[in-house]
Amino acid sequence: MGAFSLSAPGQQLYRWVDDDGKTHFSDRLPPEATGKARVELSEEGIPVREVERAKTREEWLQEQELERLRRETQAQVDKQRKEDEILLRSYRSADDLMMMRDGKIEAIDVMIQQIKGNIRRLQNRVNRLQANAADLERAGKPIHPTLEGDIRSTKDNIEDQLALILQHERDKQGVYEKFAEDLERFRRLKDVREPVVDQSSEQVRLGLKNLVLCANDRECDLLWGQAIGYVEAHSTQPIESLSDNVVITTAPQDEEDISLIVSRIAIDATSPDAGSVLFLDLQCSSYTETASSCRTPARIEVLEGFRAALLGDAAGRMPEDKSGEDAGAAGTEATSAAPERAPAPAPAPAQKPAPAGQ
Repeated sequence: MGAFSLSAPGQQLYRWVDDDGKTHFSDRLPPEATGKARVELSEEGIPVREVERAKTREEWLQEQELERLRRETQAQVDKQRKEDEILLRSYRSADDLMMMRDGKIEAIDVMIQQIKGNIRRLQNRVNRLQANAADLERAGKPIHPTLEGDIRSTKDNIEDQLALILQHERDKQGVYEKFAEDLERFRRLKDVREPVVDQSSEQVRLGLKNLVLCANDRECDLLWGQAIGYVEAHSTQPIESLSDNVVITTAPQDEEDISLIVSRIAIDATSPDAGSVLFLDLQCSSYTETASSCRTPARIEVLEGFRAALLGDAAGRMPEDKSGEDAGAAGTEATSAAPERAPAPAPAPAQKPAPAGQ
């Protein structure tokens, strides 16, 4: 403190510690102390300001990253709070939530039914065009290229329509999953102790067990053969149309009939190595009725057994596929050993003879 008394009036004083742990007092800050922690003192030796040591580059970068994470966390908290407020304002009860969900599912089902009706009309057109081609062949006449083109383009149109159905089915799954999250959040926000009872959940949720993903052409070819065998074993109707990508049985004639369509849809048409989706779907006797009227217990059992039959029991118990690009990776892992462990098809039910003219 004797040094302080010799300092000029108004002189800034400093206290700092060197690398050896020795404390220094001075009226000037030496160069080696500029980056160190220090205390600025008044003329009377009273601390007036503390200065932290200069941060290293690594410490500075770490601090910036922590600050970025704090901002992102706060943004997520604010977003969640707003979503919770909207949820509570929009619905008075869990029943309101389920009614909204069921309405969205029903709207998608209506679109799917319309597409299925269009597929049946397109298939009938293919049958007529192929019958015309057969008549020409029997008469020894050449088949006009226009007729061949019509058959080919109509079949391509069927494949496009089936891919659209698959997208709608994934949309339905997304709706169900989103509302399942909302129901759980609503229950917690309302402090409902008991889980919300959802009687229609199993009817609404398809689970996409009628999907099988394959990683490459070789694996898809093997699974495609099994898929055709599954259709033959479980459909009560004979196959009406068979190609490399689509198998269609004849339409159901009554409520007991099980008529199926299985399609092989490329995940990315521009990339041959992206793999494909094998998609099994039902045919309905009438597409003007609701989709639920087409889903009898026996038909649902056939749909839900598709993946397990092609991939084996272990794969059949896997979680359902998710919509979006990430479904491809999960399906690739699931199907890597499928051809070696696929079980034999179940015994086929007695098929009815094809209706006259088909």
